[in-house]
Amino acid sequence: MNLVTILIFVCYNDCIQYRSYKEMMVDMDTIKKLLQEQNNTRNFSHIRTTDGKTIRTDVIRSNILTQKDQISSLIKEELKTIVDLRIREEGGGEKHSDFAQSALHHLPISFGNLSMKKIDELLNMEGDDAVETLMKESYYTFCMDFKDEVQTFFNLLLDEKALPLAFHCTAGKDRTGILAALFLLGLGASKEDVIDDYMESNRHIDAKGVSQKMTEYLKANTSEDLPAPEQTVQKLGMLFEVERSWIEAFIEGTKERFGSVESYLKDEIMLDLEALRYIYCR
Repeated sequence: MNLVTILIFVCYNDCIQYRSYKEMMVDMDTIKKLLQEQNNTRNFSHIRTTDGKTIRTDVIRSNILTQKDQISSLIKEELKTIVDLRIREEGGGEKHSDFAQSALHHLPISFGNLSMKKIDELLNMEGDDAVETLMKESYYTFCMDFKDEVQTFFNLLLDEKALPLAFHCTAGKDRTGILAALFLLGLGASKEDVIDDYMESNRHIDAKGVSQKMTEYLKANTSEDLPAPEQTVQKLGMLFEVERSWIEAFIEGTKERFGSVESYLKDEIMLDLEALRYIYCR
């Protein structure tokens, strides 16, 4: 028995759903529940741009949005817009009842997704550094791979009537982290402040705790022994944390391909940086 049998219960592309009656399997509901216990939700008001300006409070980055308590300490008014970066297999495009009045924009980005298929692929990679290598390579090519999605994201940000706005994926660390980095760099924040904001996810997500709970769930609900449980915990932990080298690979990859992040935003995304800064910098 391998992790495909343990972890995957959905066959994609309209295949028949499969569930063993002899054993329970980890599914997206389990992952969602574990991540809902985290609160990787914050704004950028504590960050100053290099010319000393602060960033308005009503643009928010988050993990899965499931309750108003996640954002109530950040904004008092109703959230107008939600940008959901999750793919369908993660529940992308679904809106919680607490945010029924918010306009939902589903902008699926496959990189960094936490679908069962992707988790299974990563856990079955051989070598201690396999996940690390994959993450760095994916960050490195992100701006080239998802140019249309980045452009749509910034078009939404340029509509001041859409504020307050929150954007999120599942854990709120990779896809959300990269778009947050682009947003901050576009506003003129320093590279170190951008990296600090990115790394803040490790303070909001208990990666070790989540991975241990997932591994314990597997161990308790399958009739077979997990192959190398300690390795499973380690690899799962990497799926719920961030590394400085990953965001540095993203910045470096964008610079090598487009000259600079600012050039990418201006020339490839056709972003009006002055308009963006006018809206968000105070």
